[in-house]
Amino acid sequence: MTKRRAPNRINEEYVCIDSFIQHLKEIDSGQVITYCEEPEDPPDFWVTIAGVTYAVEVTSIVADYDYDASCNKLIKDIRLEYGTNNIIKGKYALTIRRRPDIPRRRTTQWRTLVSTAATKIREMSNAPCGVESRLFEDANGYMVIQKMSAQGSTIRLCGTTAKWEGEVQGELPQLFKKAIEKKREGFKKKREQLEKKGVLDWDPTIILVFYDAYGYGYIEDAKQAFLKVQDYEWLHSIFLAVSSSNMPNALYPDTPGRRGVFLYSKNKQWR
Repeated sequence: MTKRRAPNRINEEYVCIDSFIQHLKEIDSGQVITYCEEPEDPPDFWVTIAGVTYAVEVTSIVADYDYDASCNKLIKDIRLEYGTNNIIKGKYALTIRRRPDIPRRRTTQWRTLVSTAATKIREMSNAPCGVESRLFEDANGYMVIQKMSAQGSTIRLCGTTAKWEGEVQGELPQLFKKAIEKKREGFKKKREQLEKKGVLDWDPTIILVFYDAYGYGYIEDAKQAFLKVQDYEWLHSIFLAVSSSNMPNALYPDTPGRRGVFLYSKNKQWR
C-alpha cells in the first residue's frame, strides 16, 4: 500500500525515525547507520546498523489518553500564562464540548490558543458571573471560557472526558499491549508480502517505534508502564519517541524533533 499523508500534518514517521537514529548515535557515535524509507509499507523504514538490516515500523499511541492529556496540558499552560503577570480574580472554567482538534503543544497555534485564553480571562475579571466567551471552534467541537464566581482564584477544566494524570498513566500498559497486538495481527495478514522483503518469523529483525501523538508521556512513566506488558518478544526492539522538545530533527529539518527511549531490545547495548 502506497503511503498517503494529509497535507499540513506532522509526519510522525519522520519524527520517529530521526528520534530513533539520533538516540542510537548517542549510545555509540562510531557505529555506521544508514536508512531508507519503504514506499510500499510495511515496514515504514529499513535501517542498517553495523551491517544488520532491520525493518522499522512506526505506530501511534492515539486514544482518549492522548486527548485527555492534551486537555490537561492546555489548562496548565493557560494558568501559567495568566499567572505570569496577573493574579487570578475569581473562578473560571474552560469547557470543552465534543472533541475540537487541539493544536499540538509548543506549536505556534498552541501558544496562540493559550495567549487568547489568558486575554479573555483578563477581560472577564470585572464582568458579572456567568459571562462566557467562545475560545476556539472547529467542525468537531468548541471551547468556552466562563466566569463561574467572583470569589476565589482558579482556572479549571470541565465538560470534557479528561482524566487526572495518575489515571492516564494507569492506561499506558493497556495502550502498549493493544498497539503491539494490533501490529502483530497486521504483520500476520501481510506475511507473504513481508517474506518477499526478507522479514521472516524465524529471524526477527522488526523494530517497533511508538509515537506519543500529544507528547504527554514522560520517559520514566513509560518505562514503569512497560514493565506490565507481555508477549512482545517476537520483536527485536521497542522504542518510544516520547517527549516534545525544541531539539532539531537532523534527518528531516522541517519536522519536529523528539527525544526517545528503548523500552525493550534484544541488543543489551541499546537498553
